[in-house]
Amino acid sequence: MRPELVPLLIVALLLLSAGGADVDRIEILSDGEHVIDDREHAVIVGDATVTVPDDAAVSGPIYVIAGDTQIRGTVDGDVVQLAGELTVYEGATIADELRLVGGVRTVSSGATIGERTSVEPVAREPSPLVRVGSFVLQSLVLGGIGFGLARWKPSLLRNVGDSVTEHSIVSATVGLLVSVTSLALFVFMAFTLILLPISLLGLLTGLLVLVYSIVIYGFLVGQYLPLEHVGLASAAGTVLFLGLLTVLPWVPIVGSWIGITLFVVGIGAVLITFFGLREFEPVQLPE
Repeated sequence: MRPELVPLLIVALLLLSAGGADVDRIEILSDGEHVIDDREHAVIVGDATVTVPDDAAVSGPIYVIAGDTQIRGTVDGDVVQLAGELTVYEGATIADELRLVGGVRTVSSGATIGERTSVEPVAREPSPLVRVGSFVLQSLVLGGIGFGLARWKPSLLRNVGDSVTEHSIVSATVGLLVSVTSLALFVFMAFTLILLPISLLGLLTGLLVLVYSIVIYGFLVGQYLPLEHVGLASAAGTVLFLGLLTVLPWVPIVGSWIGITLFVVGIGAVLITFFGLREFEPVQLPE
């Protein structure tokens, strides 16, 4: 499953939980072609092509987060489309609710639908004022964190910063492994609704690590600024690094990869130093 589908998968699982679905009977179709004609449990459609045939009666509910879903027969439960493609043919029946949130759909006028609701999010490009306001807010929050840590706990930033500059390969390796495996782990945990809160907690922890890595890079940049106060230098460096992250996506081909590499190294450095609580000392091989 593509990483960008993970948020939609979590939303679908939350909606299923709120709707009282049986947590032990959820089928996730992540790829391939499937014909469902006798399902008596919830189905989540990912990057797959799913067809409900003319003579089929599926209990549902069916959640569409990607792929292509074609309904020709009967669905006794809800059909919820968060993304992807949905086609409801003439003669098809959706006994309960057809809830349309996102994606592309074609619903025949000859289809029988118990209730139809549409919640269409309006995608608008943020105005320059909103972008500037968002950047200023991020700068104030992260700059304030950088200022406080650099002033009262500089050893934390120094330990992580040393790992970024002196052990970048080790940091990158650890950061890459943890990022990939953690994402897969949180997805599998989200499959079981009982573990969904732990999955969300893990995602929040990952966000904390990302924020911490930004502050670390700000601290490193601040060391090259002509400011004597270490707190102000760290805050200013954080703002400059945020500006760099904003500009990097505009650089063709390599810009996004540079940003990803910086984050991977930062994540690894934060983890191998336990958020800066200890210095990283590489293993010494015996002579």
